[in-house]
Amino acid sequence: MADSLVQIDLKKLSENVKAIVEKYPQYKNYIGVVKGDCYGHGMKAVKALNKGGINYFAVSSLEEAKAFREVLSDTPVLYLEPVESDRLNEAQNLKLTLAISDMEHLKTVLSYKTEYSFNLHLQIDAGFNRLGFKDKHEIKQAVDMIKSSQHTLEGIYQHFATAGIFDPHYDNQINRFKELTSLIDLSEIPMVHLGSGVSLLAHEKIDIANTTRMGLLMYGYNIGPQSYGGGIKNKIRELRDRYYQKKWGLSKTIKDVKIELSPAMSYKCRILHLKKVKAGEFVGYNASYKAESDMILAILPVGYNNGIGHKNYGRVVEINEKLYPVVGEIGMNMCAVKVDNSVKITDEVTLLGDKITLGMFSRSADLGLAEALVSIGKNNERIYVE
Repeated sequence: MADSLVQIDLKKLSENVKAIVEKYPQYKNYIGVVKGDCYGHGMKAVKALNKGGINYFAVSSLEEAKAFREVLSDTPVLYLEPVESDRLNEAQNLKLTLAISDMEHLKTVLSYKTEYSFNLHLQIDAGFNRLGFKDKHEIKQAVDMIKSSQHTLEGIYQHFATAGIFDPHYDNQINRFKELTSLIDLSEIPMVHLGSGVSLLAHEKIDIANTTRMGLLMYGYNIGPQSYGGGIKNKIRELRDRYYQKKWGLSKTIKDVKIELSPAMSYKCRILHLKKVKAGEFVGYNASYKAESDMILAILPVGYNNGIGHKNYGRVVEINEKLYPVVGEIGMNMCAVKVDNSVKITDEVTLLGDKITLGMFSRSADLGLAEALVSIGKNNERIYVE
């Protein structure tokens, strides 16, 4: 096999989306966020997502849009960032929907000389403080300007800062969005989307929303809140949640959502070498690991260049259905695993998949879930199965 290999199961992607649409059928449109090269899965994955029921997509760069169009030529795509004036012709050729985040950006688009009619989505800043309109009078002006132009106001949306499980930001942003859009008629706008995968799972449907967006969820990860379980610490967490829910008058949180999702990505590598190390010897950079007894190391051809991450907080890998710890510092292209006599040089190593969950993988390197997926997908060969 190759030194390292990322496998993407396209059938699982389609089945994940089908499960989501079946469980949440109350939306007119389902927007799949495929930025970061489809969260590391590669743009080839969008056909499977579309087959499952994603009927709209979102990208964050024109380069991503070009890669997308090589796979799907006509499916609508929302470009999430303000397009530069000298690249509007590219956006037109790619048939992109444009996100409009401020008045100057809108004026740039409206002054573009073309007979082409863009679909536009107004981005509202209801508390995230990144991109978007923050004044309701300006929003009303923007809507009127678009209506009097050759372009179409197809959508309006915002982005949540938190899941709103034990803080007021989620509810505050909904209320702020409604206030900011109070001078316009939302029922006249075909697509109103406020949510994300986690808000879809964690909360009841937002009354004004008819479209939903999702990222990690469709790749096979149930990111909704789960019950804490038993134990004193978990009981304290439950009491904390109830306190904040009462203090802030928070909307209902839905936990333990039952939905059949399967991660589509797995990550495996071969063993480069089996190294015998004696008690007292040191391993790797900075001599940070000392062998307490005679041991065997499996040297793997992966490191932070392959999305492993430089940090190592109890990372384990799976070999022959058994978990083994990574020891010492992780290098750019190699790391060491403490194994036993049962491991052979020809054995396959699982770094993500089977017993190694994305949560385990990301925590061991102090990475976010999406960050981990994108990092894995950068410098490893990808193969696709159905």
